[in-house]
Amino acid sequence: MAKKLYPLRNVPDDETEEMRVLLRDHDIEFHETSSGFFGIGTAAIWVNNPAQFDSAKELIARYQKQRYAQAHQHYLEQKAAGDQTRFGDLYRRNPGTVITYLLFALFLIILMTLPFWL
Repeated sequence: MAKKLYPLRNVPDDETEEMRVLLRDHDIEFHETSSGFFGIGTAAIWVNNPAQFDSAKELIARYQKQRYAQAHQHYLEQKAAGDQTRFGDLYRRNPGTVITYLLFALFLIILMTLPFWL
């Protein structure tokens, strides 16, 4: 019986493709399921052979650590170069949108807390 190795909800396409390649390179039998048309299914990668599950889990864990290290390094490079987008940068680029979103968020907060005021 197949075992769920990794859920794919909100996983970027490049990450999913890299995991597929990794599993194929190590001859691990797997299949994927999608969330379906309405998005209520289980999107995941499943290992077909239970004997390969532990090694697949270890491969994915190593891959995730490597991906995190790359993303963290990219973040540090952006921070050192001053290329990070800050709230002030967003406001200077498009103040109307920022103010609209802030007013909408304030409206929602007031709407949600209104029953407690009455």
